[in-house]
Amino acid sequence: MMGRLEQDQAQLFYSFCLEGVVPDDHQVRAIASVLDLSWVYGELSPHYPALGRPSIDPVLMIRMLILGYAFGLRSERLLCREVRVNLAYRWFCGLSIEDKIPDHSVFSRARNERFGDNDVFRQVFEHVVEACISAGLVGGKEFAVDASLIAADANKQRSIPGSEWIKQRDPETASRAVKEYMATLDDAAFGAATKVTPKFVSPSDPAAQWTGARRGPAFFAYSDNYLIDVKVGIIMDVEASRAIRQAEVGASKTMIERTQERFDIKPERLAGDTAYGFRSEPQLACQRQGHRSAHPGDRQVETRGRNL
Repeated sequence: MMGRLEQDQAQLFYSFCLEGVVPDDHQVRAIASVLDLSWVYGELSPHYPALGRPSIDPVLMIRMLILGYAFGLRSERLLCREVRVNLAYRWFCGLSIEDKIPDHSVFSRARNERFGDNDVFRQVFEHVVEACISAGLVGGKEFAVDASLIAADANKQRSIPGSEWIKQRDPETASRAVKEYMATLDDAAFGAATKVTPKFVSPSDPAAQWTGARRGPAFFAYSDNYLIDVKVGIIMDVEASRAIRQAEVGASKTMIERTQERFDIKPERLAGDTAYGFRSEPQLACQRQGHRSAHPGDRQVETRGRNL
């Protein structure tokens, strides 16, 4: 006898356990088993007033952002939509099937307003790295460095020639993007990376670099630089920069120095593509000390006792 699903009347009450529907081998369970965000409340409490309407739980926002990174959800609108319909994501965030999902605008406001001057996201990152070090997943001897292009939200049709761009702007009337640009003029990964005038500048996002690195139509972009321990592929540090070689080399130096300062780890060898091997000075101090210098074609470069 063929069975049919009865849909005559909607069920009024349900007996449902969210814990029971998430598979034991789902990736969210593996992440949840090692993720500890209990420190977040104490760290962020100074950024919240004692009175007023309760805010969105900051731990909930961080957990949602982790989901976005782990599962490739590049848009915060998409992230909120997926958490709304995915039971495993709800379980990871500590939400029931009836809890409302925060609006996507909560993330941009928290990032640019409440936490704009706070390094909470870097603290989360470094807590994860510390957990990986404690678990023996970091070798600490061999690192790799590379960069990925991130397209900027800047329109070529509204750009101006770089020769016409005036760096000095009135901070009182400048937009948020221009203020952030002015704050990085002396950074090795941005303004100080090169004195060459860019071909085009986007007034709405002047820190973005006009680049044709993908050998196709040029576009405005940033570089997302990674420092990776090669033992099992743990990302030790991340640094954003302009999408030019000089800025990426400066970012790699910053990441190595910060990793040594934060975790007391400095690699003996650094692997990278040939772009990291070009230097303005043909003779390096380390070369005179017996270390081989970087040059086009090298795949590994000794970093002990040398400046990158």
